[in-house]
Amino acid sequence: MRVFALLFLALSCVFANIPELYEKQIQTLRKLDIDSSFLSDPIFVEVKRDLKDRHSLSLVKAVQEYYDFVPMIKQIIAKEGLPEEIFYLAVVESGLKTHSVSGAKAVGIWQLMQPTATSLGLNIDPYIDERRDPIKSTYAALSYLQSLKDEFGKWYLALLAYNCGNTKLRSAIKKAGSDELSILLDKDKKYLPLETRVFIRKILTLAFLSHDREFLLAQDSSLMNYTLANEFIKLEVPKSVSLKDLAQLCDLDFKSFKVYNSHFKYEFTHPKLNNYIYLPLSNLNAFNASEPNKLAKVDTSIPQTKIYIVKQGDSLYSIARRNKISISDIRELNRIKNNHLSINQKLIIPIKTQEKNYANYQDDKKKDFTKIVTR
Repeated sequence: MRVFALLFLALSCVFANIPELYEKQIQTLRKLDIDSSFLSDPIFVEVKRDLKDRHSLSLVKAVQEYYDFVPMIKQIIAKEGLPEEIFYLAVVESGLKTHSVSGAKAVGIWQLMQPTATSLGLNIDPYIDERRDPIKSTYAALSYLQSLKDEFGKWYLALLAYNCGNTKLRSAIKKAGSDELSILLDKDKKYLPLETRVFIRKILTLAFLSHDREFLLAQDSSLMNYTLANEFIKLEVPKSVSLKDLAQLCDLDFKSFKVYNSHFKYEFTHPKLNNYIYLPLSNLNAFNASEPNKLAKVDTSIPQTKIYIVKQGDSLYSIARRNKISISDIRELNRIKNNHLSINQKLIIPIKTQEKNYANYQDDKKKDFTKIVTR
């Protein structure tokens, strides 16, 4: 679990100037169809520093939280015959957060837009969003990347198009009169947006560090076996049943169950479509010994919500009391892990009053809920 955390924390390290590591870097460039001269790119060192200063800690946290699926994602990439460095595209895009949502409404580990996702066969409806499914979304993203590679002919161009779009990339190539990477990334000509120019350098930085065997061995030799971590199995489950009941049936804590099955938008399975869950193999015996088809059906009506904009002086407690809901409801709907709010932050608030939760306010009062802060 620590391997990628150690990799990201080491982003400030200067690459050792040894033949073995240099050869691995050259191999990485070749697999992405990049000329070896790109190693001398003058901005490359600056990007490594930028990753350390702005991104490393958040990426470490994300990788640790969603680490269980990392080996499976890497295995799918290998199975589909794409360069292993493609994995770092997902790391850069989302920090491996299954619930990551961009300002443009791209969702999931691979940050897929809804039209692209649905065209690739992913289901998105009021009950589920398979862009959050780390397995199905990986197959979809790899299919999309392969189509971009077929269109542009080179893997590094596919990576650029994935970030900025194929139309914008075609326009950049036309203006530059070349599809050579060093030309397209010219910081003065600005053929491509700054985000896209930095994007591929970030991918290469992480890929180079992941192949630094000497660095890994120097930390802990067991880190070389990280690809042998958890294996998962996909299982069919009934319609309209509680996810909490399923988790209990599988002998799995609900938090872990939700991480493995992020495609469900609510705490129940889809009332109409066939449903599936991912389960660690270690929990398969518990599932097989149970009778999921006998689980009680639950109310699958989607609760109505409204948007509340945080104001000066608000706290989770005051917002919950004003709307007659529990603090835990606000936390869950908005995926809030601490007590800090920002002015103008948008919160999803359920409209339906839940008296049994409101009765818990006396317990809530005993807790320390931090007032609003800006960030």
